[in-house]
Amino acid sequence: MPTTPSAEIVRLADSTRRLVRTVDGLDEPALAGASLLPDWSRAHVVAHLALNAEAMARGLEGARTGRAEPLYDSPRARADDVEELAHAGPSELRERFLGSAAVLADLLEAMPVTTLATEVEWYPGGMRRQVATFADIRRGEVEVHHVDLATPGYDHTAWPGDFAAWVVATRAAALDADPPFTVYAGDLDRAWSVGGGAEGDPVVTGPAHTLAWWLSGRGSGEGLACDGPLPRIGAW
Repeated sequence: MPTTPSAEIVRLADSTRRLVRTVDGLDEPALAGASLLPDWSRAHVVAHLALNAEAMARGLEGARTGRAEPLYDSPRARADDVEELAHAGPSELRERFLGSAAVLADLLEAMPVTTLATEVEWYPGGMRRQVATFADIRRGEVEVHHVDLATPGYDHTAWPGDFAAWVVATRAAALDADPPFTVYAGDLDRAWSVGGGAEGDPVVTGPAHTLAWWLSGRGSGEGLACDGPLPRIGAW
């Protein structure tokens, strides 16, 4: 029986299909081109996405068999693996990317209900996340890094409304803002408190996708309005 709610799996599949179309259109010169991430080519971004899917698949398999282990050995090992795969060549890179996405999708659909609450570490002694959150976390990787590929036709304004709202909610809950503030998405008529604020705090207003892009540490906040200085946001 599937564990992750089917709607989450469907949303991830839709986001992955869009990303696959983009990656399929990248030839060797395009892969060598710059992404939106400092010091990373598009090949680095694709390598990161492939290795992330492989790591999440290992985590799911370990949770299923009762032998849960961290997704990554260490941040350094993770970075070294990205660097190695980014220089492996377009064919191997594309094969690892497509294969890892397919394996992860299959595992998510097949996970038993009893595994939903199992927590898996990202690094030894690091943050832990329940298996039930994996589809949404992976979708975050797919959508944010799809934009980081800096290809024509896909930027943060292409994000589905439900995904933009998820990013805003997730980042609003995670950010330690001092002073606190509120964000308001006019297109969704929804507001979120950042940093545990209250009535009277500064309010940052804009479309959900623009708020999401800014709260994820991208962009300068262009297109947003604030009744005070725009708060500074660190990278995701």
